[in-house]
Amino acid sequence: MRELRPLTPGDVGDLLAPCAPCTFWQTRPHHGHDRPAEPERLRAALAAWVAEVTEDWGPPGYVAYVDGEPAGYVLHAPARLVPRLAAFPTAPSDPATLMLITAWTSPSVSGNGLRKVLVQAAAKDALRHQARSLDAIAARPLAVARHACVLEVAPLEKLGFRVERDHPAYPRLRLDLRTVVTVKDEVTAFVSRAIARIPGARPAPETHPDGATRAREALSRRSRHR
Repeated sequence: MRELRPLTPGDVGDLLAPCAPCTFWQTRPHHGHDRPAEPERLRAALAAWVAEVTEDWGPPGYVAYVDGEPAGYVLHAPARLVPRLAAFPTAPSDPATLMLITAWTSPSVSGNGLRKVLVQAAAKDALRHQARSLDAIAARPLAVARHACVLEVAPLEKLGFRVERDHPAYPRLRLDLRTVVTVKDEVTAFVSRAIARIPGARPAPETHPDGATRAREALSRRSRHR
């Protein structure tokens, strides 16, 4: 059983990864070396960031569960709420740019398309916020000492991202949502399963994509009855 849940401050303990708990993207870059923070302090800082973004914009990601256990997650938020972007030369100048921050899936579920589903969920969220694109700072093989939370270029390009601002090590990629026909097929399956587990909850009814479609279908019905 798999399900997808919007990220809440109480879920930060389920953001499993090799560097978890991690606040790489949620903190500003510093010169020199800081003393490593204790895991509890990192989780508290991450929960505070999730609460801040949720209040300002909405839940900044999703957590995927397989048989009730966390198996992956995706984080996304407007650029103005991602302090670490200041460290990258390809950071967007528009603070409203919606950023795919990171995505991770457990090695136990790798190869089953879960990361693709998580990125699609972020894209669907972007569409819901009427964003035209979803950007990501990604790393090329030339990147030295790449942090584990920085996505790689090649997997994103396979998902439809294209270079928006080039750089030898850390280009900024963009998924143009205006050209995406649909991102909801696998996401809808996830969401439907999640809704089914909520007592009394019902999925939203399907709607026609536009008025032109409704007009064509009405005309077709009239033609059949003549």
